[in-house]
Amino acid sequence: MNNHLSDDQIAEWALGAKDEIVLRHLETCHECSRDAEQLRSALGGFRDSIHAAARRTQSFWRNQQLAIRERSSAWYPFDWAWAAAMVLVLIAALFLMRAPNSIRKSASDDADNALLEEVQGVLARDVPEALAPAALTAEERDEFLTNKGVQQTEVTPKRRR
Repeated sequence: MNNHLSDDQIAEWALGAKDEIVLRHLETCHECSRDAEQLRSALGGFRDSIHAAARRTQSFWRNQQLAIRERSSAWYPFDWAWAAAMVLVLIAALFLMRAPNSIRKSASDDADNALLEEVQGVLARDVPEALAPAALTAEERDEFLTNKGVQQTEVTPKRRR
């Protein structure tokens, strides 16, 4: 079982909390007291650096600002060449990416036109495709009856004679 202090307990101690259990443990446990002192030392160093930065004059910060501007504005011709090359590569990439889109668009237009023609063909039919065999049978029946009627009219006059 771990009987050491938690990070929260050590942090509270470093910030000034007066917990008797924590204080007694720090007196007896070498590992926890070492961790607590390291935390207290790091916080103290941070506090000292903040105070030192706050004591700097306005002229120091202006000098820092000028130094940063000088470093960031110092472009060499070689850097400009790299920037120009990257712009050209970007433009070439844009043109190459646009060319396939026009091919895809025409292929899509062809597919759309084919679908439209197919739909118009289906709509132009007199009978739906599923009923086409029944329509064919009906047409053959009508043709048969029409031919039979023609033969009967031809046969009928012959019998009357």
